Amino acid sequence: MSADASARAGVIVHLNGWPGVGKLTIGRALAGLLDARLIDNHLLHDVAIACAGLDDPQRWPLYEEVRAAAYRTLAARPAAESFVMTNALCVGSERERQAWDHVVDLATARRAPLVPVVLEAAIEENARRIADAGRGPRKLTDPAVLRGFAAHDSIQRPDVPELLILDVTALSAEQAAARIRDHLARIGAGLAPAGDRHRAFR
Repeated sequence: MSADASARAGVIVHLNGWPGVGKLTIGRALAGLLDARLIDNHLLHDVAIACAGLDDPQRWPLYEEVRAAAYRTLAARPAAESFVMTNALCVGSERERQAWDHVVDLATARRAPLVPVVLEAAIEENARRIADAGRGPRKLTDPAVLRGFAAHDSIQRPDVPELLILDVTALSAEQAAARIRDHLARIGAGLAPAGDRHRAFR
């Protein structure tokens, strides 16, 4: 982290959205702008999938152990460090609601502001992106599955003033990251450490 980063309090920016919307690409660009540590959800999931397999029941207990260990380490990082985290968390999944609670707990443990950002794109654009040949081997690549998710569930939107809902249909990753950085600058003076209010969804 730079000297400038060490002089200010850290923040956690959580990027949430459907698979393929561009979370990782935007997250990389944003982490560069903020001099932040990028924590992509696939970092944690890939360990469990590689070790247990996608459909093995042991995948989830292993994932939870990996997440717990990773979050303990993140909680102990210097207070000035900022994190950009990515996830695809839906309202209709109890496991995914609990996953958000763990993010809130991490921010609370660090006494850090938590800024949720929901990335949205028109469904046809999202479907085009999800089928891109450049997506990783363990990522969802079937547009029909994406459309099914979008038809039957919705992405979590924590009911807090810090929430940013950003339509990235026509934005590059760099443009989206700049919009998020500008949002952080606008609300910076009013940011407070995360609390239980983050657990409510719209």
